[in-house]
Parts: sequence; structure tokens; C-alpha cells
Amino acid sequence: MKRLFLSLLLVPFYLGALETQPWFGDVYEFHFLGSYAYSQFSTVQNGIPQLTSPFQSNLVYLGLDFSPSPEWSVDTDLQVADTTQEGFYFRTWGLQGRYLWLDDIVGDPITFTTGANLRVMSTTSLHDVSSPYHGNVDFECNFALGKEFDVADSCRFRLWGYGALGQANRGSPWVRAILAFETNIEDAHKMGLFASGTNGYGANRLVFIDHFNGYGKIRQKSIDLALRYGYRIGVWGTIRVEYQRRVLAKSCPQNVNTFVLSYLLPFSF
Repeated sequence: MKRLFLSLLLVPFYLGALETQPWFGDVYEFHFLGSYAYSQFSTVQNGIPQLTSPFQSNLVYLGLDFSPSPEWSVDTDLQVADTTQEGFYFRTWGLQGRYLWLDDIVGDPITFTTGANLRVMSTTSLHDVSSPYHGNVDFECNFALGKEFDVADSCRFRLWGYGALGQANRGSPWVRAILAFETNIEDAHKMGLFASGTNGYGANRLVFIDHFNGYGKIRQKSIDLALRYGYRIGVWGTIRVEYQRRVLAKSCPQNVNTFVLSYLLPFSF
């Protein structure tokens, strides 16, 4: 039952990211995730020239996760976008592999994983100021750790964190992190509160919106908060709604509001 609960929550916090939570799904089981996100913001901090009207972004995310063994997990995703700055286009493709060192579900003190991912961006994506990526190819090493607690037979909660160090094919490195608190009530109602931050170490503080070419050379910082609710529809998977708000921005879009609707379907052959 715990494994089923975990597999139904294996979804990225930030739309556009590969899997970040430390727990894996059942062996030989796939998890398909389809999401749509709408974002809007009116200013880019340190942007030149500044926006004269609200910037809107529509993003479709398709992801697939698979665990070939209890210790290994691989996942991939594909994204397409349509924004104020760029018409409908392919944004990015990503691939990730992770290894499970400790698992609190089977008796270890915590769950701990390490991994690496590779992400390929289109040139069009790098010209879009709403695209958070750094170069044509982004590479990250990451780790995640977490702990689950049983409050009662019908209620559980867990705490987890994620950290990553990245470098693109050009520009400077960056770090990013996620802190999360999640609950599961009666194995049907799933709620979560998340904080996500990114810090880029580029030399440039100005963002030239009309000649944008990725965040690889920009000293960018951001913190986003998110609130999520998911409802499990029996064997048919989980529907989730989410609201994200950017609360800190330096050299990137600020006061960003994002609304996400997603559907997760576990399946096996």
C-alpha cells in the first residue's frame, strides 16, 4: 500500500523538471505524466527593454518514469510551448538516471538518492525569456533525501528535499533546491506545499529581452512557492491542480503566477 501511495505521488514539483522526489515507484511499472501550465507575468527584473504588456506562457509537459530494479530509476520528458515572445515550438527534451542508496520504506532511517540528468533545448527556447534553461545542453548532478511518517492508518505525511548542481555547454554553473511537505489522507486526497529556488552564477545582471539567449551567462536568482492538491481516481490514476507564485526574482521574470493541471497514470505490461 505504501508503494502504491508513493507511485501515485511521483510527479515533479516544478513543471519542466525531471523527477525530483527521492522515492521510486514499483519495479517494472511505468508512470505517465501529462501536464498543462499557464503562466503570466508583467515585468522582468533587470529586463531591457521592459515589457509593455503582460507576458503569457502555455506549456505542455509529457513525462515517463520507469524503475527497472529497486535501486534504479530512469525518466524522460518532452515539452512544447506557446508564449507571447515565441509561437508554438518544441522547447526541450530531458533524460535522467538515479540510484537509490537508502529507503525508509523498507527500514532505513531515511530515503536517499543520487542522480544525473541531461537536457537538450531548441534554439527557439533559448530566445524565450520565460524558458528557465541555460544553454543548448544543460547537465546536472543531483541528490534527494526524505522521510515518511505515519500519523494514523488513514493519514501520512512526509518531508523531503532536493539539490542539484548544473552546467550548460556555455556560461556559468548554477545550483537549485526544493523543500517539500506532503500529506496523504485516506489514500485519496494528496496535498503538498513546496519551495523551490535557483541561483545562477553568470557575470551579467541585465536581461536583454529582445536578444535573449538563455540564462547561462546571467546572475539569476529566483524563489517559487507552490500549493498542490491531488485526487486519486482509483486505478485510473491521479488528477492534480497546482498554483505557483514567484516571491523573489533577480534578473528573471518576477511576480510570476502559474496554474497547473496534470494527470498521472501508473501502468505496466
